[in-house]
Amino acid sequence: MSERYVHLIGADDVRSAASTMSAAADQMQQAASNISFAFESHQRFLDDWLSRLQATIEQRQP
Repeated sequence: MSERYVHLIGADDVRSAASTMSAAADQMQQAASNISFAFESHQRFLDDWLSRLQATIEQRQP
């Protein structure tokens, strides 16, 4: 029995689109990770700032 290959018209376009979508998903994941890191850094900054503000206020109270 001989093997037969069927080439669908547009199959290469579908493969290319899938590759493009996969790359886009990777970029979106990286962007989300960067945003998460930025928010965590900002939260640490604000926590530190609030601690210093609280200490300053406590020092100035009689």
